[in-house]
Amino acid sequence: MVEERIDAVRSVSVQMETGPDGPRTVFTGEMRTVEGAFAGYAAPLPEASAGLGAVLEEWGGALGRYLAERGYAGPFGLDAMVSADGVPYAGESNVRRTATTTPQAMAARLAAAAGYGERAWATGRVRAEPGLRFDAAVARLRAEGLAYDPARCEGVVLYAGAPVEGAAWRYAVLAADLAGALRFEGRLHAAWAPAG
Repeated sequence: MVEERIDAVRSVSVQMETGPDGPRTVFTGEMRTVEGAFAGYAAPLPEASAGLGAVLEEWGGALGRYLAERGYAGPFGLDAMVSADGVPYAGESNVRRTATTTPQAMAARLAAAAGYGERAWATGRVRAEPGLRFDAAVARLRAEGLAYDPARCEGVVLYAGAPVEGAAWRYAVLAADLAGALRFEGRLHAAWAPAG
């Protein structure tokens, strides 16, 4: 009902955990959608969205306390839409792990293994010619200077196997900040764009 009535220009979320000690924020970010369907994610929210992030954390904190008071301990998320005039509207909550928590956990694990703190990350899908094998796709990323580099803790990770013919590769990209992650992502889409 809410989504049908909001002329949304952005979809954002906060992912949290709650338990006996109350809620804590794991991350905030922006969902990418194509015709209303989830197509990827970018985290954290840009610095220009700090006020929006604070609102999401306040709403998520209230939900987390409500859940904890009723005995729930675990992950949950709160999704919101932002209207053209910048007003956020809560849309739904997911009391479980979500589509964004797995890539975030991967990004956190890679950063920790490389000795880094939090890293910005983004997920999406990129098309390549049909029949491209996984090892060839990784070699292509290396040749294009896009493959994940553990020493710098940045670059593109293909986090699912080779797609079925005609489908797109699922990727995550990590960098020191969101602008860097989006630059890697732009280079990936430019390099892998179909010819013609």
